[in-house]
Amino acid sequence: MGLRDKMRRLEDATRGKLDSFELADGSRFYYDPTSPEMFLHICDCLMAHDNPERPEPPELVKALARAKDRHAAFSRVFDGWNAELFPYDVEALLERGEIVPISLVVGYELGEPLPDLSE
Repeated sequence: MGLRDKMRRLEDATRGKLDSFELADGSRFYYDPTSPEMFLHICDCLMAHDNPERPEPPELVKALARAKDRHAAFSRVFDGWNAELFPYDVEALLERGEIVPISLVVGYELGEPLPDLSE
């Protein structure tokens, strides 16, 4: 067994249960499909709905914008998810590779104040 084979096995072992997709530049983006990062980001986006600035998109979303096959990568990452929960314009991401924030609150534009329903 050569040094390259040993290195490849070591790399595979360190990745554990990570999944990946190919980027346009030929490299691969590795991510943990069980990570709560995307769910927490959606929660942050909901909390910051009426702020003019949105939270920074996670590296996973940035990588999806750079994927070689964005449709396949998105389907792989969000298999079983409801696209209505995705805080970005899916069409802009898949067709043009653009990360465009959208409102997650029906009937309200992004940045529009929400009514206080606490009373």
